[in-house]
Amino acid sequence: MLYEETRKELLKVVFRLYQKDLIQLNSGNVSVRAPAEHFAITPTGIPYDDMTVADLVIIDSDGVVIEGNRKPSSETPMHITIYKNMPDVKAVAHTHSPYALAFATAGRSIPVISTEVLAVRGPVPVADYACPGTEAQGWAAVKAMKGPPSVTGTLLKNHGVLATGTSLSHAYSIAYRIEMAAKVFFLALQIGNPDILTNEQITEIRKVYMGKK
Repeated sequence: MLYEETRKELLKVVFRLYQKDLIQLNSGNVSVRAPAEHFAITPTGIPYDDMTVADLVIIDSDGVVIEGNRKPSSETPMHITIYKNMPDVKAVAHTHSPYALAFATAGRSIPVISTEVLAVRGPVPVADYACPGTEAQGWAAVKAMKGPPSVTGTLLKNHGVLATGTSLSHAYSIAYRIEMAAKVFFLALQIGNPDILTNEQITEIRKVYMGKK
């Protein structure tokens, strides 16, 4: 089996996302770079609790299937567009987590209210609407994440979350933190007007926890 270890790692992250309710049934999709400009990606139409390593698909940079008996995710054009235009991205996680999806539907970005949002490197933007399953959605996500400021995740208008990472575990953590930030922001809005961290506070936090100025 081509890239068997990569597939195993991908499936492990898929199950983690599923267990945390960031993806449900067969919604959402995850991919990772493999050698020789190949990519491993989840298939379309397979429930996550039934998914096996053999179900994962290997595609090339044009989305053509290299190995696998399943059809690759319907969001393959979005994944490929991100990889082609963001060379530092090694993994992509697209989720339909409910709190973040609520903000995506409202077209409302998530400000820097806590350290969870700082993991994304700035406010979580909302990408312009584009039809799911199209290259246009990939371009909308790229535009939103390149900013300024440059961030590692974005809300997809009326669709969900797009998280990127330098590894599968990194992409997972970004997707998880975006949902956590969305939930906290939503709950805080029920109480009153949430305090947004100032630029000075953000700089101080980065200096203390991230070693950045």
